[in-house]
Amino acid sequence: MRKGILLFWPSFLIAALATSVFFSIFDPAELTLHGNALFADKLSAYSVFFLISWAFGALNTAIVLVLEKSSRDINGFTPPPVQPMDDAEDPLRS
Repeated sequence: MRKGILLFWPSFLIAALATSVFFSIFDPAELTLHGNALFADKLSAYSVFFLISWAFGALNTAIVLVLEKSSRDINGFTPPPVQPMDDAEDPLRS
């Protein structure tokens, strides 16, 4: 649950910011592709753009969460435990 919150909450904030900035500049009714309107109404344009930007924000956050892991966590490598030596076993003390 914690990783889901770490993933989706920042991406939600990114999506809200991106949607508000994008649609403060562009009118969704004027978005066309080859002369055809992309969306039937403004609400669908807001929803689609928000979900797409949320997905890109989640991808970005997921990449950050993967890159912040240590190599030990990623590779699953655990070094063997070190056994303490007695003074009699130490070859440098002889």
